[in-house]
Amino acid sequence: MIIYCKKCGLPLTKNLEHYTGTSFGEADRQPFIQPGFYTISDGDYFTQSEGKTIINAEDLINVMNHTDKSRLIGCCGLDGLDGPNKICKNGHEVATEKSDCWMPRAIIFEEEKIIKK
Repeated sequence: MIIYCKKCGLPLTKNLEHYTGTSFGEADRQPFIQPGFYTISDGDYFTQSEGKTIINAEDLINVMNHTDKSRLIGCCGLDGLDGPNKICKNGHEVATEKSDCWMPRAIIFEEEKIIKK
């Protein structure tokens, strides 16, 4: 599966496989999910993420940090607490990076802003 920006059709990820396991990385500064895979959040770990697609940041393409610097808060990375902080190269909000030192690292997509094929 590849994830695309719903507004402009730009591909946002490499080709990903659905992770069917039940074990995720929950250690600080470690990947929540391994590269090459995606999962659909049940909302148990990342708050307000139920039903959203989660991937490893290494699988992103054509995505950059938000131009609104108030979305890029964190001490050692991005905490993602101030709204989506990732935009496609055409400027459309698509996801939230969680990468601060007190959490595992993950990209959480805004489902209404993407298409999965």
